[in-house]
Amino acid sequence: MVYKGFISSIDLNRKRARVTFPDQDNAVTGELPYAVHVLPQINDLAAVILFSPVMSDGLIIAVYREGN
Repeated sequence: MVYKGFISSIDLNRKRARVTFPDQDNAVTGELPYAVHVLPQINDLAAVILFSPVMSDGLIIAVYREGN
């Protein structure tokens, strides 16, 4: 499934980030890898693919930043 949420934390060394989903009672993913073309920043809107119901089994495929 594809979801949208907001980048809530980033580990630049490991190239992983957590995403918060406001429409799902602010559920937060585990640390997810992000695609090589994605350069996330805190509060970016993120498109996330989850491969299973487990919130740490997915990939951040895109981000959108207001004003860019």
